[in-house]
Amino acid sequence: MDSDTSGGVSREELRAWILRRHRGARQEELREERRRLDGDGDGVVTWQEYKEISFGEGEDFQGSPDPDSHRQLLLRSRRRFQAADEDGDGRLREPELDAFLHPEDFPQLQEIVVQETMEDLDRDGDGFVQVDEYIADLYQGSPGSPEPPEILREREQFLRQRDRDGDGRLGPAEVQLWLSPPSPDWAGVEAEHLIHHADLDKDGNLSREEILGRWELFVGSRATDYGQDLHRGHDEL
Repeated sequence: MDSDTSGGVSREELRAWILRRHRGARQEELREERRRLDGDGDGVVTWQEYKEISFGEGEDFQGSPDPDSHRQLLLRSRRRFQAADEDGDGRLREPELDAFLHPEDFPQLQEIVVQETMEDLDRDGDGFVQVDEYIADLYQGSPGSPEPPEILREREQFLRQRDRDGDGRLGPAEVQLWLSPPSPDWAGVEAEHLIHHADLDKDGNLSREEILGRWELFVGSRATDYGQDLHRGHDEL
């Protein structure tokens, strides 16, 4: 990360590292998923290939501990597959497979992303995401225990920024604004976010100690694919 060996990581160094890790991890995932799912090795993934590898041949899931949940997941996957299949030929080439795996990055799949998010977070089924439903997806504390500072900040961010009309809940339009595709310089925005919260001495750079002291911030960041990148084999962290 510290490419100029100055002992601190600047915004531009952090931005470059985020982009480097993101590109490498994305291409690695695409290659791995295509190899895993492309049963006949023709370079594309059909719905039948995906379904059989991910869910098995049947669709009743009677042997599953939660067959209803598996059926819902199958329907969701089918819906996303069809949305990612831009030419409608029933086969996903690499760019379409990328959209299937990462719909949040593709404007044409935003409606699917909003629908999936609402299904995940709207626990009472009223068509809105209440602030407590939002927090419940992030943190499960002991009953009566105080929420940690980072969760209190998330609650405040929900009310101040994401709840545009101030009614204490998010409708589909507000969820779409929250999940809209990242800005062209999303890596720079993410770098600024990380420096803002981890730069304790406010010198504009991150030291090794500052990064390690806020490791949970990096684990929850898109910079590390929300922690997934930390488990891959490489030497850059």
